[in-house]
Amino acid sequence: MKNNIFKHIFLAVTLILGLISCDNREIITIDNVSSPIVMDLSANSLVLDKNFPGNPALTVTWQSAAYSVPTEISYRIEIAVDKDFAKPYTLATVAGSQRAAAFTMLQMNDAAAAIGLVPNVSAKMFMRVISFLGSGHSLAATSNVTSLMVTPYVLTYPDFYLVGGATYVGWTPEKAQILYKKENLSYIYTNLQSGENFRFLGQLAWDGKNYALNTPGTKAGNQYFKQWSDVLTKPDGDEENIKFTGATGVYKITINATLGVQTIELKQSPIATYDFPEIYLVGNIAGNGWNETNAIPMTTIGDGVYEFTSTLAGDTEFKILGQKSWGNLDWGNISGDGNTGFVGPKGDNGNIKFAGDGSSYKITVNLKAGTYKIIKI
Repeated sequence: MKNNIFKHIFLAVTLILGLISCDNREIITIDNVSSPIVMDLSANSLVLDKNFPGNPALTVTWQSAAYSVPTEISYRIEIAVDKDFAKPYTLATVAGSQRAAAFTMLQMNDAAAAIGLVPNVSAKMFMRVISFLGSGHSLAATSNVTSLMVTPYVLTYPDFYLVGGATYVGWTPEKAQILYKKENLSYIYTNLQSGENFRFLGQLAWDGKNYALNTPGTKAGNQYFKQWSDVLTKPDGDEENIKFTGATGVYKITINATLGVQTIELKQSPIATYDFPEIYLVGNIAGNGWNETNAIPMTTIGDGVYEFTSTLAGDTEFKILGQKSWGNLDWGNISGDGNTGFVGPKGDNGNIKFAGDGSSYKITVNLKAGTYKIIKI
């Protein structure tokens, strides 16, 4: 009996030691032996040309890093305005056996804008290469720092055209609705349909640039917006579009196209509907003289569209009212006085200013689309 007990104890101890031994054999330590070294920049200075955005501008080459165990290594090329890289910007990430990366005029100009270089002014751009393992960027090692002088050009921000089932225009790209653009911001007040999909185009056609959410499952070429309002999401089983989940109504869509920011915000308009029995014009138009109690009624065409025809002088200014008073229903030129062709509600508008020549003009206001037109007839 005692022998059996000793045998069982011996076997148990042997098994435990064996398991420990196996675990020890599976622990592998990987150390960085040498960091990557930037060997060459194809230029010491760059004067970027907006007329040739696709032309080659710069090639960066480096010597590979070394680790104590053969493994897949990735490289991240970073730039900054200072040699200490207080705010580094990732120019590119390269995996596998590549030891060089090439960049176009447009890519380098976008990169210069991202780190805050001033257009048309020559300034120093610092560059380094970081090696790492895996998606967690473990065992990172940093190269030496090198630099070049860069003269960027004035950045041109993209145009955004709205199209899709959630929109006023439907899925016809030739009718896609352009947003009003002012430098890095594009915006519009327009009606959106709950539960429907949409996207932004960079042109009045499917072929070319398409813009959607930068989220897993969206086609790589369509990924653009880095942050978005919570009423937007990626549709199930759809790799190209955006789904609008808010309540149906008029929203202000605001896009910030600043490189690296690239946000889209939706905020419901203070005038959330578009179809009114009657709307009016008030201003120095058709003898009104800014008398709101005698505001001029427009003809209702239907579905939020209204028209009025009159002779217009060179100093014409007017606004649109939903009542014969200065009440809450008030529209004008978006974000201030002017003639942009886009309407904004009370609190975000100014007078519509138009230089006529005394001829007859048709004024068309489309509150569903968020636009107006003044056409000579």
